[in-house]
Amino acid sequence: MRIKYIDGNRFSRAIAAGAKRIFDRQHYLNKINVFPVPDADTGTNMASTLKSVVESISNIHSPKIYSLSKTVADSALLGARGNSGVILAQYFYGISEELKKEIRVTTEKFGEVVKNAVHYAYEALTQPIEGTILTVIKDWAESVYEQRFAKTDFVELLNHALESAKKSLKETTNKLEILKSSKVVDAGGQGFVDLLEGIKNYISRGKIKDLVFSKTPKIETAVHTEISPEDIKYQYCTECLIEGENININELRKKINDFGDSIVIAGSPQKARLHIHTNRPADVFSIARHSGALLQQKADDMFKQYQVSHKKHPSIALVTDSACDLPQRIIDKYDIHIVPVRVSFGHSTYIDKITITPEYFYEMLKNEPVHPTTSQPPPSDFKNLYGFLLSHYDSIISIHLTAASSGTYQNAVNAAKSFPDRKITVIDGKSLSVTLGFVVQEAARLISEGKNHNEVVSQTIEARPRTQLFVNIPSLKYLMKSGRVSKAKGLLANLLHLKPILNLDENGVPQHCDKSFSYNGSLKKVFKLVKEFVRDKKNFRFIVAHATAPKAAQYYVDQLRRDFGVQDIPILPVSPTLGAHAGPGTAAIGITWSN
Repeated sequence: MRIKYIDGNRFSRAIAAGAKRIFDRQHYLNKINVFPVPDADTGTNMASTLKSVVESISNIHSPKIYSLSKTVADSALLGARGNSGVILAQYFYGISEELKKEIRVTTEKFGEVVKNAVHYAYEALTQPIEGTILTVIKDWAESVYEQRFAKTDFVELLNHALESAKKSLKETTNKLEILKSSKVVDAGGQGFVDLLEGIKNYISRGKIKDLVFSKTPKIETAVHTEISPEDIKYQYCTECLIEGENININELRKKINDFGDSIVIAGSPQKARLHIHTNRPADVFSIARHSGALLQQKADDMFKQYQVSHKKHPSIALVTDSACDLPQRIIDKYDIHIVPVRVSFGHSTYIDKITITPEYFYEMLKNEPVHPTTSQPPPSDFKNLYGFLLSHYDSIISIHLTAASSGTYQNAVNAAKSFPDRKITVIDGKSLSVTLGFVVQEAARLISEGKNHNEVVSQTIEARPRTQLFVNIPSLKYLMKSGRVSKAKGLLANLLHLKPILNLDENGVPQHCDKSFSYNGSLKKVFKLVKEFVRDKKNFRFIVAHATAPKAAQYYVDQLRRDFGVQDIPILPVSPTLGAHAGPGTAAIGITWSN
């Protein structure tokens, strides 16, 4: 069948077919990913970007190609992840801009559109690098443009252009030294060719469900690269969506230029996607927040992704959320994967402990006119992490903030259902902050000892009741602001200088257990409660956490060392999931023990 034009419906189905090809190939793309960092997530990122597109167009039927292309561009920008995902989203944006008000296009117009859209992709990068997805997009578009008059049938045109894209892809191996030494093509470029192949096959055959693709090469482990963790200059692959009235993309690019590399800013003056590799994501977003509301923040740890994909590790992956307070040395020692809780001040939403540090959070808590809210990570965060980990692990154990206080656990459960053929166990930690940390650390220890999946799950569940937390609350001001305490009760308590003391019930929910009438008195009473609590316990350990109260934390540590002879007592900043309600000055003692 000869195809003389493409309208909105054909464009929609073609993009869906191309996306399917990438979904099928994402694990292969992860394995060959070595540039700009060998973090083995290019396939996951491109699949996530296109999943957003497919979901947005699945129920839309329109003959107008300009209308469909705008939906594709908007949804790609919203769902874009990683270098290649953001570049692809920007290319879609360029296509939508160049289509203007076209209802349908012939090969002649299509050639002009895809060629003119290339400069949008290049302009999104601070330093465009040849030998990547950019080059493959450019060479494919040039081929389409050159043949737009000679080949008036889209089947012939796309077949010819695909061969040009494959030739360009093959040449990427020799254009970048890291690709040459690793003997692979650029993963993002391969992903774009896969997209084109899916589109071409749909145009040729007409039915997405009947598409038959060439067999994906099987690679058991990530390709060898000479890069080591020490060679990875920047730790976080950081992104966010910015919504504003007049975003000056060029000015923003200049302001963040010294904070990292791989800078891509895609989109329009009203909505832009920022991507950067950096060691200082919180500083980047402190600048970006002046351009508009910060949404959909992401910060993937590329050091950890490298370790997962290139180093030997247990067969079970361990996941928790950022409401879990643990020393960084423990997180690093056991390769614990963290899904961040979201912290919102007004319209801007931050990633707990990454794009907003505890210090920055408590400063804003004091000074911002709007009280912050904390919210569970969206299911997409869990799906993306689970998908990546299942490329490298046999199974996953995911332990989360008490379900009685947060939807985090349920979002993890729902995300796990997306992988029905893989083993993922989600556990309600029935705890928070350092007590959740104790539960997660126990699971990590069991995994490191070689316990099987079911043994780790059962023994971790048994460990949950062997934790407790005692917290002093210096003021009810923040509990009132968060709605946890009524205004009347809060005013009365403040009038009486009442300082509540909380511990956790059997579900890990904070409950009132005592009170004091002075701050120093509350610290002494907490320590007294701890002494009484551990009287009949054995092999107990402590962690102290605080919200900008280092002197109170040190007081607890000094008293615990004096009375119990325990020297190793970590001091941690308390998670915003607790600190947003308890407020500055809060200090807590976490306890775990064994029978």
